[in-house]
Parts: sequence; structure tokens; C-alpha cells
Amino acid sequence: MTGTRLAVIADDLTGALDSAAPFALAGLRTLVATSVAQIAPCLALKPEVLAINLGSREVPVSRAEGLAIEAAEAVADVPQLFKKIDSRMKGHIVAEVRAILARRGGTAILCPAIPELGRVVVGGHLTGAGVAQPLPVAREDWAAPDAATEADLDRIVASAEGALLVGARGLAAALARTMGRQAPSPPVLQRPLAFVVGSRDPISLAQVARLAEALPPLPCPDGEVPPVPHALFFQATPGPGADGGTVATRLALGALPHLRACRSMVLTGGETAAAVLQALGVGRLELLGEVATGLPLSRALDVPGQPLIVTKSGGFGAEDCLLTLFRASAEAPMQPAEILIPELPHV
Repeated sequence: MTGTRLAVIADDLTGALDSAAPFALAGLRTLVATSVAQIAPCLALKPEVLAINLGSREVPVSRAEGLAIEAAEAVADVPQLFKKIDSRMKGHIVAEVRAILARRGGTAILCPAIPELGRVVVGGHLTGAGVAQPLPVAREDWAAPDAATEADLDRIVASAEGALLVGARGLAAALARTMGRQAPSPPVLQRPLAFVVGSRDPISLAQVARLAEALPPLPCPDGEVPPVPHALFFQATPGPGADGGTVATRLALGALPHLRACRSMVLTGGETAAAVLQALGVGRLELLGEVATGLPLSRALDVPGQPLIVTKSGGFGAEDCLLTLFRASAEAPMQPAEILIPELPHV
């Protein structure tokens, strides 16, 4: 048996981080494997909670199923799993949950509600902030209860009786409330603070517009970063045409020289975050908490000297969240690196 109590299996990196953040906030040592290949090295560090990025959101369904099976087998000794899904029901939900149940047995309870962000399930439909029209939640013969409050989510967790919990940050937070304790406050972000925005979600675009009031963005058509001597705000913009993976890779590689000089960075969009971390050579992260609701803060474990990392799903966050982070970083007193990034116990 491993020392890990819970594994969270997510289909993209920002989802893995934002759903795992409540466990870090509950004082549980929480690591994130940025790919399936990083599961074993992370388990060797004996975290209490391990979140796994399948990177399966945009791949063919057969590949998504295979990745889910591989992850479920790699954490076969972990006593409890949580399947993180997109809170707006994107991705290969049925294929991935089926694959995990085939390995673990049992049934599933599905609830993507995040009441604290204004997304609820009422009458079997997901509705609320960022949801253009009500979305039916039911899949297969799995339970899909309504949830409009955090208390509703607490009741779902309490009645799960061994079923695989399938949901977003809201349900993960309810599970964390049954497992944890109070955690210390995370360190503050410091400048130089860079922003790399690949998401084209309308919510992200509104946040970009607000941040631009204080920090001019560098437009990067199809992710191509113009040759400039210095920049801190990189935004992927429409170009002649390229797929999302190509845009994310170009954006990451182009921004990389600028990011190496920063003390903190904010990465928006799952593909963008994964591409930047891959460019930096980072495969394992330790969650330190959140800088705001839905904006987890982490540090690299396997590559020393990297900036603190904030990630944000494209459809998360208040309209002024990026601007607020930027302004707050200006007020943070400068600290030595050993204070900025504290050493946490590694067993």
C-alpha cells in the first residue's frame, strides 16, 4: 500500500490543479502529476492526495479511455478515487468514467455543480454562471443528484457509500471537508509577475480586458510571440489558423525566455498551462493553496528555481481576478527566495 489516501483523475491540467486545491487548503500534502508518466514518481513522495492530468480533453475518445485505464491501474493501491470533470460537461466523460469503473468496480455519482462560482444543478440540468444554456447532467445509469448549495454537495459525499465521485471543484471541496484540517496561508505572488493566456473562453477574454487596463498585452497570433526584448503579458489571439495544441506550444516556447526572469506566473487555459510547464521541464507540482477561489498556487518539485505558478481554467474566475492579482503583487514586500518558496517536509 502507498501512503496516498486519494487520487484525483482529471482530463486537463488546470482541472487537476483547481480540483486538488481544496485538499491543500485542508492541510493535506497534495501533489500533481502533469502527465500519466509522472504518477509513479509522485507516489514515491507519499503525498496524502495525488491529482493526475490525463491530458485527454482534446484527444480522440479511444485515447482518452486508454489514458484513464492507465491512470486507474497506476493508482490501484490508492484506497479512494475522485474523477474530476469539466464543470460545463466538456470532454470524454462517459468513456473515462467507464474505464475507471471497469478497473475499480462499483458505480458513479455525477455532480458538476460549483455553488461558490454560481454553477448549480437543478432539475437534472447544470445552469448558472458561464453556462450559456442549461445542460443535462445524467449519463448512463449513474446517479446525478441536484446541488444548489455546498450543503447539498456535503450530503452527496456523505451518502456516496463507496461510489466513484465524479464532479468538479465543488464536489472535490466537499470531499476535502471530510478529510482535512486547517492549512497555513500560501506565500504571496511577487513581481516580476507574468501572465500567459491561451484560453479564448469569453470569461477569460473579459478578464484579459480588465488586466489590460493596467498591463498592456502582447498579442500573439496563433501563439506566435513577436520578438520583443521584454514582455509580461502574453495573449494568444486569432491568426491564419492553427489547432489548440500548436497555439499552446508556440505560446509557451515564445514566452519561455521572459518567464525565466520572473518570480511568479499566471497560466490561463489547460493546454496553455501544460505547454508552459512542459517547456520548463516541470512534471511534478506541489500545491501550496489558492490566491483566489479557483486559482490554485503551486511550485515545481522536479526543476529548482522556477517561478511560483498560478493556474486558471478558462471558464473560472471573476472578471477582475487577473487585475486583482497584478495589483496585489505590487503591494507584496520583496522576500528572499527561501521565504518566497518555503521548504515543505518531504517524506
